[in-house]
Amino acid sequence: FQTHFDNVHDYFLQRLRAQFPKLSPSWLLLCAYIRMKKSNKEIASLLNITVAAVDKRRYRLKEKLGLDHEQKLVEYLLAF
Repeated sequence: FQTHFDNVHDYFLQRLRAQFPKLSPSWLLLCAYIRMKKSNKEIASLLNITVAAVDKRRYRLKEKLGLDHEQKLVEYLLAF
């Protein structure tokens, strides 16, 4: 998945991994789904978790990336 995703999205995961080396593969997968503009419901289905768990993960991801509360996660990942 990562190889094909990187080929299509300008090595997004490699660049993200280089800038944030502490992100685990599950966090990188979440970033990929967000970049693909998947809804929380779709992400929950793909990861076999609840929609509330996706909300929590998105919040924690913002913290891991060092984003302010005003910054939107989707916009940041699309521009990355």
